[in-house]
Amino acid sequence: MEETKIIDSILKEKLGALHVDILDESHLHRGHKAAGGGGHYSVTVVSPQFENVNSLDQRRLVYSALDQQINGTPKLIHAIQIKTLTPAQWEEVKAG
Repeated sequence: MEETKIIDSILKEKLGALHVDILDESHLHRGHKAAGGGGHYSVTVVSPQFENVNSLDQRRLVYSALDQQINGTPKLIHAIQIKTLTPAQWEEVKAG
């Protein structure tokens, strides 16, 4: 879907994300009247910019990067669930 490509591109460009995983969960919210439109997404973002940054501020970095898509017109994102990882944390997750 085009929206996920836009989100992916922005996170890689603005946060230097090494890995972005986006799940479009909009279909789970059919019938939910989203004020101003936009989809529902769950994202996992791996970025070196998250090193030595607390988890709340990591999420703020993601929100800031996607501000235009969340608050702009037309609204691309109505709701977003964010998981952030440093590259070291990502390697641990992949190692299992």
